[in-house]
Amino acid sequence: MNKKHFQTFLKAAISVLLMWYLFTYRISVDELMDSVVSVNLSMIALAVFTFALSCAAGALQWQTILRLAGIKTPAAEVFRLYFVGLFFNNFLPANVGGDAVKIFDLGKSTGDPVKVFCGTLLDRLIGLLALTLLALLAVVVAIVVEVDLPAIEPLLFALVVWAALLVVLLSKRVGALVRNILRSIKLGIIAEKLDQFTIEFRLYRTRLSELSGVLLLAGGVQFLRIMTHVFFALGIGLVLNGVQVLQLFVLVPMLGILIALPISIGGLGVREMAAGSLFVALGVVATTSDAVAMELGTWLVQVLVSLSGGVLFFIGMKKEK
Repeated sequence: MNKKHFQTFLKAAISVLLMWYLFTYRISVDELMDSVVSVNLSMIALAVFTFALSCAAGALQWQTILRLAGIKTPAAEVFRLYFVGLFFNNFLPANVGGDAVKIFDLGKSTGDPVKVFCGTLLDRLIGLLALTLLALLAVVVAIVVEVDLPAIEPLLFALVVWAALLVVLLSKRVGALVRNILRSIKLGIIAEKLDQFTIEFRLYRTRLSELSGVLLLAGGVQFLRIMTHVFFALGIGLVLNGVQVLQLFVLVPMLGILIALPISIGGLGVREMAAGSLFVALGVVATTSDAVAMELGTWLVQVLVSLSGGVLFFIGMKKEK
């Protein structure tokens, strides 16, 4: 078993063990079903539509970043690849499997995979930064109206990390400083890779105003994705008031940042365990089974929407033949 296969096996094992522990010691399947108080198909359909809309906006976000780098692929192809990537993100064992598929396909058609990789990396970082900023904005509102919140240090730490990475990539001086430090500590290989990326990221240094617009668009994407959780919860009969929705605008981004860590298969198990603890502790839902039903169901909504990417992928394969 090589290193890559071992990492995949370890992620799968973590997801399986967490789900086993959850359904053995925390909740039962009967309790999970009891959490579905009623089914409002209109509200669940709204959750599906909201997530699909967020994906369309996400594709526009990726396309805008690619265009800033001079990659002028037709919008239809960018949207196709975005949804294909979404499909593989849900059905490949690596959290960034979909990004790898997008980069390979578009890189092959444009002849510049490094530029596509850098644009996709920037798209990811801006998305995570927008998610974190949206959560911190909700924190400010929650403090003003005196709403209970979890410790926000993880959000502040995430903000520093995303901002630092963007500064290293977009600032000529900071990037050069970091590369020199890497060389001084015998990490020249990483410095050389960073050199290569810096050449591509120079294209964005004079487009900071456009990137600010992309950040606003990314904020809209993340807003819609949080609302997907809210609409699904309402769709299974959970009652949420304004305070609880505000808390979700802090908690869901925390979950998003947590499952972005490559320690499980698509966040499965990690997301449900964390939601079961945080949501109940703050009174967003009454029981662990309510939290798990909400998050597991929202994940299934995302999987359902991503299936369209699978269809587009196989249609593309047939056309190539």
